[in-house]
Amino acid sequence: MSCWEHLGIEPTNDQNAIRNAYRARLPDVHPERDPEGFQALRGAYENALSQARGESPAVNEQAALPSASASEQAIQQFVDLLQDPSQRFRPEAWQAYCRVLDQLPLDVLDSIDGALRHLLLSNGPLSHRCVLLLTERMAWANRLMQLPFEEAEALDHLLQRIAEPDPFDLASLSGLPAVAQVESLWYVRTLEHVFRNRPLQEFRGLSSVHLCLPMPADPAYYPHLYRQCTLAGVALGDALEHYQARHVEAPDDIDTLYLLATQKQLHDQDALDLWSRLWHEHEMPEAAAWLLAWCAHHSPERLPLMILAFNRSQSALGHQHPLDAYQLADGEPAQTPQTLARWQRAADTDLPPLARTFIAWQLGDSEWPFLAELLGAADEPLARAYRQAWLLQRGDDIDFEPLPDLHTGDHPLDALLVQGLKHQARQQLEWLRDSPALQALQQAISTPGAALPEALRDNTVARAQVLRALKRLRLHDDATLQRLDELFAPLPRWLLPPCLQLQLALWRAGRRLPAQPSNPDARWHWQRQTLLLLGLLEQPEQWLQCLGKALATLPTDSEHPAHAIKAQLLAADTPWRWMLELDEQDVLQGLIAGELVSPDTLLNPWRLPSAARVEACVQRHGHEMGTDPVGQMLLDAALYHDPALPQALRDEALQRLNGFTCPESWFEPFRKGLIKGRPQNLSQWVCRDNNLKYATMQAIFEAMRELFGGKRPQLPRTALMRQLQDAKDNDATPQATRLTLAVLLSRCERLLPVPEPSTQRSQWHIWHLGGRLNRRNFTLQSVGLVAAALAPIVLVETLNPNLALGILGVAMLVLIGNLLRRLHDMSRGLGTLLMLLAGSFLMPYMLLVLCVWPGDPLPNRYGLPGGTAPPGERDLQAQLRRLNKAKQPTLKLKP
Repeated sequence: MSCWEHLGIEPTNDQNAIRNAYRARLPDVHPERDPEGFQALRGAYENALSQARGESPAVNEQAALPSASASEQAIQQFVDLLQDPSQRFRPEAWQAYCRVLDQLPLDVLDSIDGALRHLLLSNGPLSHRCVLLLTERMAWANRLMQLPFEEAEALDHLLQRIAEPDPFDLASLSGLPAVAQVESLWYVRTLEHVFRNRPLQEFRGLSSVHLCLPMPADPAYYPHLYRQCTLAGVALGDALEHYQARHVEAPDDIDTLYLLATQKQLHDQDALDLWSRLWHEHEMPEAAAWLLAWCAHHSPERLPLMILAFNRSQSALGHQHPLDAYQLADGEPAQTPQTLARWQRAADTDLPPLARTFIAWQLGDSEWPFLAELLGAADEPLARAYRQAWLLQRGDDIDFEPLPDLHTGDHPLDALLVQGLKHQARQQLEWLRDSPALQALQQAISTPGAALPEALRDNTVARAQVLRALKRLRLHDDATLQRLDELFAPLPRWLLPPCLQLQLALWRAGRRLPAQPSNPDARWHWQRQTLLLLGLLEQPEQWLQCLGKALATLPTDSEHPAHAIKAQLLAADTPWRWMLELDEQDVLQGLIAGELVSPDTLLNPWRLPSAARVEACVQRHGHEMGTDPVGQMLLDAALYHDPALPQALRDEALQRLNGFTCPESWFEPFRKGLIKGRPQNLSQWVCRDNNLKYATMQAIFEAMRELFGGKRPQLPRTALMRQLQDAKDNDATPQATRLTLAVLLSRCERLLPVPEPSTQRSQWHIWHLGGRLNRRNFTLQSVGLVAAALAPIVLVETLNPNLALGILGVAMLVLIGNLLRRLHDMSRGLGTLLMLLAGSFLMPYMLLVLCVWPGDPLPNRYGLPGGTAPPGERDLQAQLRRLNKAKQPTLKLKP
């Protein structure tokens, strides 16, 4: 039978057709069931390929016939080897078979080559060591390119697989039945594959399945299995005993330490000492994770401190970048993403208030709730540790010195805690010493007349680092404060940290904070007093809310400015009432008031805000006034014309005013009038369209013309100021318009005459024609003058007529002067006097009206009123509210 008949195809030179025919017939002649048929089919396949390549098939067919019996015998021996459980895993048996192959002719070896490969590929689990003996003997690795692609691919996979060593000495399975051998080897190799290539939870699941399988008797295999199970989180009693014995033999071996700690953990045994040692000596990340989990369960009050202690940034603190490079941020100590994730997880756990507020601060919230808890905490080791953790980020260099002597108690985690804080202190000190931004600032401070580098003036990483460094609680001397004031003058004041603002304000007023003690406890006493002031500067509402009753127990020294502020807070009915009464003329109260610039806090307090606070409100909260464009224009105009503002801020207000646009014909003349200080009145429909009250707008325009329209500002009359105050206190008035009224009234308040102790007596100085005269004094003086004038008339016959006429003339002149002063008390002037004198010829008794007509209760352009205002109501707003019979509004602060 020819090769074509064996393959079942017609003679062809298409090698692909020959291969397809061979693969189609191959399932019918299995090498184990029909080795002769398989050999014949294989020989036909090879002859057909030879003919297709142009070779002579006769020689191949003839050569194959004499060796048919030898090839069949060799294949049968191999099949017997594979089927013998006692021999299939023994290398010596495979070596004996390879010696049998050495005795076969080359043509026989070639003829059984394919059969041997097919048997290996189709058989069950085998020993890689044994199969490797056969593959090396047959040199299959060197013959891959000579085989068809499908066969070469399968053989290459086999060669790659057997390159891996056996999991154990498979000869130890020789005494087991074939089924047990296969299942045991499959299970072990599956465990290995799952451990290497799949998630560890799959390994745990597979190893937890209950199976009745014989495990290998090779003792060298079990350390490998113990390691896999330990890393996957599977508890094994034998593994625990194994690693305990190894730990005794090698107590410093890091692998043994880790595996023993893990097995102890899996057996719910105390492994704290092992994990602590792994972190202390090797800083193993998994040790930190285990210790944090243990701390969260057994000592949650220490959890934030341990998270901070375990923070280890992998990036070096490089300082080679220039000031204007964003990479400069790499040189600043920072928290790793892993630490941030730990903060986030810890924030979701139930922690004591001190620990909870510390974590909230680390996640970006305000630090003042934590500081309030810290100031109110008892002086115990844990509180001192939290204090030191805060000082690492907010303290001065000297505050890091107590770290080596820090004692937090006898807790087993305290040694690791101190070690971590020391590491953080070293990083902070290195940054404070070597940061290019801080070095540039120090050089500018030490060089008289030098300007701040441009990179520190712009919004750069370098400037941010400088401001963070200045936020530290550090006391500067007078020379440094003077240079800092000069260097940061171009920057907005609100950019400066509160600590620097406080010291600059005290320095400008000729005052200073007390010197810092060197003793840590005394230094903390100084720091917490200063923190009381800094909290009121940065977040007054939140700080007072957090302090609560702890304010009364906070110790303060009389020489520290915080002592007076604390006394004022405790003397007030509530802290909120004290904030209503803040005096911007005071150094510290003015600083605190400067941070309260929201619209509500400017419109509700009992004192009128300064123009600077209103300008700060516009810059920070201008977006809240977008519904009142006309009110915004009025506010910008009022700020632009207020001389209390620096010229730079007035220019910004003018720029905002010029930025408004409107296509209506009334708009441009109205804006030009605002810029000149003489605004034109708006029609009623314009006011109505902009939700503005017409009478209020008319009052504003009149006040602006008197205050800003002339060469010299004129104090508006009391009725107009009362109208302005009433509109300001009305919640229906738009917010921007109310702020405009506050600016106008503040300007009026500054124009009021300064009170003098001799106000009452000065009313009898008849030669002060520019002063005021109240009703009572006017009546008394008028009666006296009339009596003085009647006496010459009665005695005209006995006196010299010229003398009597002179006395009468003087009395009349004094009376006219009193009339003028009385009109001044009513906010009237010389014009009204002339009208009264002219009218008195027709109505002689008209002047008597001045004896009953009430005077102006407020100071006006002619001076102070004859009486004095009630205590606490000497400022303009309080008096206007009293005249309007309006209650003082309650300041609503956000909790």
